[in-house]
Amino acid sequence: MSQTINIKEEAQKYFAGHYPAASRLELEKQIYDWENKIQDGEKLIEFFLDRLGTVKDKRILDVGFGSGGIAIAFNRAGAIMSGVDVDPELKNIAERNAAANGAGIDFKIYNGSKLPYDDDYFDYVICASVLEHVSQPAELLKEMLRVLKPEGKLFLSLPNKYYPKETHTLAYFVSYLPPDLASWYLKILKRSPLEYDNLHFYSYFDIIKMLEKSLYAYKLHYKNMTGSSPIKKAVMIALKKINIHYTIFLKQLIFIIEKK
Repeated sequence: MSQTINIKEEAQKYFAGHYPAASRLELEKQIYDWENKIQDGEKLIEFFLDRLGTVKDKRILDVGFGSGGIAIAFNRAGAIMSGVDVDPELKNIAERNAAANGAGIDFKIYNGSKLPYDDDYFDYVICASVLEHVSQPAELLKEMLRVLKPEGKLFLSLPNKYYPKETHTLAYFVSYLPPDLASWYLKILKRSPLEYDNLHFYSYFDIIKMLEKSLYAYKLHYKNMTGSSPIKKAVMIALKKINIHYTIFLKQLIFIIEKK
């Protein structure tokens, strides 16, 4: 018998229980994200095909699987998917979501730092909008590189600290403020406190420092500039010459990191 799941109802229940101080806009955004996560995964697959390579028959780890939508999309495309998260409630939701969508995925609970896999195990690792919720991001980044095969690639995305509108609280300039002032500001706006989501803010240069600290040799992949405007192409070339990735200017920092 096929299983069914109402992902909107699951999201409403989960976020209402875990984020009691969240505003209506914050809750609506989280629910929308869950409802569209499989479609987001399908778009990410297109990105992989364009920038990283085929996903079919590749062993891939989704770090911070949430509702399971990205892992489901990749499994449907032929990837051998595994996923880790810290919340047993999310594991239950993701497993039911996968079953309802005909996906076979190995979801595991882990301790937030040590990944339960051998060295050099995965072809790709995905960490999409997760690192900002981690208490020890440098350790997790090191762990993701550890479990990657040589020449394997990590897709890493997270909000840009210096983008004016913060993507979780939807508050302007909160990521520019020291923690105490940010907490006061969010309270005035009646938004969810940073500690509810274990939310931290990182810049492009913060991530580079973490990569250097990992002691793993790595290579950043740059976007193919074919079709870019002359101005955009000139800026990207200039940045590349000083070893700075174009993602420094984006709302979301996006890295493709190859383990050497």
